[in-house]
Amino acid sequence: PVAMVRALNAMLMSFSRVETFATMFVARLDLRRGEATYCSAGHPPSMLLREARSEDGKGTAREAELLSTQSGVVGAFESMAYQGGTFTFSPGDILFMYTDGAIEARNAAGEFFGEQRLREILLERSADGARGLCQGVLDELDAFTDSSLEDDIALVALEFE
Repeated sequence: PVAMVRALNAMLMSFSRVETFATMFVARLDLRRGEATYCSAGHPPSMLLREARSEDGKGTAREAELLSTQSGVVGAFESMAYQGGTFTFSPGDILFMYTDGAIEARNAAGEFFGEQRLREILLERSADGARGLCQGVLDELDAFTDSSLEDDIALVALEFE
């Protein structure tokens, strides 16, 4: 993923203007081993939702791990250094990716939707897996902003089976 992002940066730098750039999350998934490498370039941290045993050992709950290895945007600087990260996953885990329009959405009082609110909603709504998770987040965003989103939003939920 890091080599791919570097190559994309070089390509964009060869013909783009200064104000043109892109953000992206690129991952290589090894489904057999349950391992992944990634490069997050200018994107907010993706979240890996995992099942976690409750402290009493009875039942499970979800926990959210931020994939916190971050790099700058693509297409803005020739000398940008990109870093890669790794994570492991198991059946039932959900990788949730989103653009900054989700967490930077504001309500009428000017408050941000924020990463913590997104995390809480994901933990609450992911009990049944990835199906409907993106629509659920969009519904929460619409309610929070009174259906007046000002930035583009992209959401992707990928469940490992």
